[in-house]
Order: sequence, then C-alpha cells, then structure tokens
Amino acid sequence: MVAHLMRLKLAITVNGWKRSIFQLVMSILLIAYLVFVLAAWGVGAAFLPALDVQWRGIVLTLAGAAAVLGWIVIPVFFTGVDMTLDPANFATFGIPSRTLVPGLALAGLVTVPGAVTLIAYLLSSLAWRDSLPAVLTAIPTAVLGALFCICISYAVTGLLAAFTGQRRIREIVSIIALVPLMLSGVIFAGIVESVEAAASRLPGIAAIVGWTPLGSFTAAPWAAAEGRYAEALGQGLLCLVWVAGAVWLWQLAVNRSYTQVRGSGRASRGSRAGLGLLGTLPGTPAGAIAARSIIYWLKDPRYSASLVVIPLMLVLFWFLGAQAGDYLLILFLGPITGFMLGYAISADIAYDSSAFALHVTSGVSGRDDRVGRVGALLLWAVPLTLVLTLATAWIAGAWEQLPGLLGVALGALLTGAGVSAVSSARFIYPVPKPGDSPFATPEGSALRILLVSLGAMTVIGLLVLPELILFVIALLTGNMLFQWLTLAIGLGLGTFLLWLGIRLGSRWFDRAQAETYQSVLKFA
Repeated sequence: MVAHLMRLKLAITVNGWKRSIFQLVMSILLIAYLVFVLAAWGVGAAFLPALDVQWRGIVLTLAGAAAVLGWIVIPVFFTGVDMTLDPANFATFGIPSRTLVPGLALAGLVTVPGAVTLIAYLLSSLAWRDSLPAVLTAIPTAVLGALFCICISYAVTGLLAAFTGQRRIREIVSIIALVPLMLSGVIFAGIVESVEAAASRLPGIAAIVGWTPLGSFTAAPWAAAEGRYAEALGQGLLCLVWVAGAVWLWQLAVNRSYTQVRGSGRASRGSRAGLGLLGTLPGTPAGAIAARSIIYWLKDPRYSASLVVIPLMLVLFWFLGAQAGDYLLILFLGPITGFMLGYAISADIAYDSSAFALHVTSGVSGRDDRVGRVGALLLWAVPLTLVLTLATAWIAGAWEQLPGLLGVALGALLTGAGVSAVSSARFIYPVPKPGDSPFATPEGSALRILLVSLGAMTVIGLLVLPELILFVIALLTGNMLFQWLTLAIGLGLGTFLLWLGIRLGSRWFDRAQAETYQSVLKFA
C-alpha cells in the first residue's frame, strides 16, 4: 500500500508536468531555489560547531519549532491546492484508515515540501558532528520530525474540514490567519525594539520549547551533546508520542471524511428560507443579480478576504504614523480603498464558475448583468470609502484636504468599477474554485492572472491620473480651488467612465456570451 501510494503521487506529479510546460518550468525553478536554500542550510549547520553547545541547541530548537509551525499554519492558506492524495478520494475503495494514513504519511515524503523538510532535518545533524551521541540521536529524530510535520499538517487541515461538515470554519480560519501576515512588519518592528531583552530569554524559551511538539525533534540531540542522556531519552520518547498523536488525529480526520463522503447521499435538505435580499432589492433582473452579488460579498471568502486588508492597512498606517509622529500617510487609505474596491469585481464572472450557466440559460442581458454586479458593489463600497476618507482626515487633522481626497477616492472607485465591468466580461482567467481557499492559486495560471490583473490595474491608474494630478497641484499650491476641482473631476469623470464601462461590458457580454461561458467552464 505504501509503495503504491508513493508511486501514485510521483505519477500524478510527473503527469502534471507533462500537461503544462509552465508548471514544469516553475517547478524546476522552485526546486532549484529549494536546493540552494538546503545547500545554504547545510553549510550553516556545518559551521555551527564553531558555537558552544548551548547556542547550537538554542538555534536548532527554535528553527525546528518554526518549521513545525510553518507546516501547521501555511497549509491553512492553501487548503484545496494539492488534493491529489485527499483521503476522501479513497473512501469508496474500502481502505481502512489505519492502513491509509501511514501510507499517505510516507507518500508525503516524496512531495517537494516533505522531501525538503526531511533533508533539512537531516542536514541539521551536521551541527553535532563533534558529538557521536548527538549524531546518533539527531538522525532518527530528524526522520520523526519530518513525519510529524506531514501528519500534523494534514491532521489540522483535515479536522478543520471534517469537524464542520462544511467549508465555513476553514474559510474563516484562512482569512483570520491573514491578519498576522499583513501585520508582520508591525510585529517585526516590535520584536526588533526588544531584541536585547529577548536574547537573554532565549535559553529559557528554547528549554521549554524542547519539551513540546514544536521542538522535541531538534532538542533531543542538544541534550545528548551536553551529556543529559536521561533528558535526551525522554525527549526522544516524546518524539514518538507526538508522531503517534499526529497520526491518530489524522486518522480521526480521515474517519470523519469517510463518514461525510459515504453519508452525503443521505443528507436531507432543510426547509426553504425566506427570500432575504432577493425580496428586498427591486424585483428586476438587475436587482436579482445585485442581491446575489451582495450575498457573495457576505458569504464567499473569495470576495470577503479582500476586505480584511482594509482595516489591517488602517492599523499599519496608524502605526507608521505613530512611529514617525506624523499621520499624513494615513490619508492615502481612502484613495487606496477606492482603487482596491473598484478593481475587486474584475473577475466576478470567473468566480461564478458553473453557476454562470444560469445567466446564459435565462437570457440575462448584458446591461442587467453589468448594472447588477456594479450596483451591488457601489451600494456598500461608496459609503465605506466615504467613511474611511472622513476618518483618515480626522485622524490626520487635515480637513482642508478632504475635498481632494474624496475626489481621488471616489474617482478611483467609480473608474475601477467601470474598468472591471469591461475586463470581467472580456478577460476570463482561472480563479480559486468555490470551496477552495481564497488564497489558492489555480494550477498553471499565474502568468495569465498576472498579465490580466496588471493590465486592469494599469488602465485604472492611467484613467485616475486627471484627478490625481489636480490633487497634487492642490497640495503643492495650497489653493482650495484645486481641491474642489479634484472633487468635481473625480465624480464627473468617474461617473462617465463607469457609464462607459457598463456600456462596453454589456455589448461584449451580449455578443460573446457563449464564448464567455466556454471560457468559464474551461477553468471551472
């Protein structure tokens, strides 16, 4: 079973390279980069004996803890990207989970992340080459450490999906996990300020981490090198316990996945709920599309994940302003928000996936489709942009800049919505499928996404230049007339470009509806 699963994983990987030259090239570049990283890590580990034993142990224990945390946290962002060995795919074959899980764990070692982790752990043993007991301890704990990383990663992601029965909790967690990533600069600045205090605490921190699932695998050789053989034996036994616990958790997730797959056909449907937004907005085709689009913004993390960035940017700009003693930087938040929200619907048809068939079969006109989608965005994006612009002017104490800021922010929003009304109908590109992580990148699509996205954002930026230039002139001259001209041009030009974008997008939608549907299905 183990050998079969390993051959299956290798065959799937090779076939993926054969289907896509771009994927093959990117895989080669990734592997080359990882080889360089491993070489650098190996050289660094080889020179670690120059340090005393304690600091070697501290460095390796904390590095091992970081690796385990990475395996636990990072897959949250990419759940659904590599599901080639998803246990649910084996539910119909009747393979017992106690047989399947060890096979999948060992098969995980032939993946690029698994192999890199195993090699990195083994290279860490070079740091103890001056101590035979430490080397003899480091090699088996390195293998156990790599297995633990794979098992705990699949167990966590599997339980997030299995315990909910739906994808809701997993999606919420993936969005929440974005917070520390976006605020990493703020967190790093705080760490740098207290680095001296932290250095004195590192030995104590590493000693505690060495008895946890994060650091036992790299702390056991440290104890053996210092002659603490009882502690080394205890930490080695804990390594076995941690691996067994991760396998048990993964097996629990697999059992629940089996239950869901086998019982999905018996699931009953609840009673029909009220119409909600569909009964609130106008009873027209455009109103129905707008209601459905708002529901997407509320419930689909592929849409709502982009909104998390806005409050995080507010915190980041406020922090930078507090550090500099000048809050002028925060004034950019309103225009940036308008730009981001206008661009946010540039792939809304692609996000529909196979549900776009409803538009085709019901004969929805291009005008109703474009007006409905754009209207759903502006219904809440305009008030949000206004509130953020007013709030940033208040925080910075720059009320005299408010007219110009509103002109740029609202102009960017309206212009972006107009450009998106054209690009979302004209250019269909792969996006995360319904149920996938909002941060997943569809296979072999990076270049197309980059070109379309960069092109759309460039066009928006060029079309917003008139009000932006007027605002810069207002800042340089201090003349309030240019502030009000910025507001007038932003609203006027933005409204015209929005109307033009809806008109052009509607024409393309009506003329190429069948081709658009084929493009959507191609990437669904």
